[in-house]
Amino acid sequence: MSDADMTVSEPDHPEVRAFWDVARVHAKLNAASSYFGPTPLESVPPPAWSYGDSPAEAGEFVAAALEDEGGSTTAQLADYDGMLPEEGVLSILCDGEGRPRALVETTTVAVDGDEVREQFRVVYQGD
Repeated sequence: MSDADMTVSEPDHPEVRAFWDVARVHAKLNAASSYFGPTPLESVPPPAWSYGDSPAEAGEFVAAALEDEGGSTTAQLADYDGMLPEEGVLSILCDGEGRPRALVETTTVAVDGDEVREQFRVVYQGD
């Protein structure tokens, strides 16, 4: 699969927003929100995406990521258009139907020639 096989959902989609409202609490992004109020990090949902050539393949990818509590993607360097993923960045992994299933954090990004491998860990699993 290539980066072209990745689908991005709108962060203001109602399902993504509802998932984010729960996931950010479970991820403990702001342990003192009642005292300090929401931080910019927790106010804006991170990008939501799915990975696969078909809804079935995207569903299998999510199932494997949830079971393994992480995963990886590989894409051509040219697909990133000069904007490589960054370690520590959060995103929302969706299934083949576009439903948010996990909050993930990029743990490593490796460039080998013209190939980019991104590894992530599951921070929070939805229902």
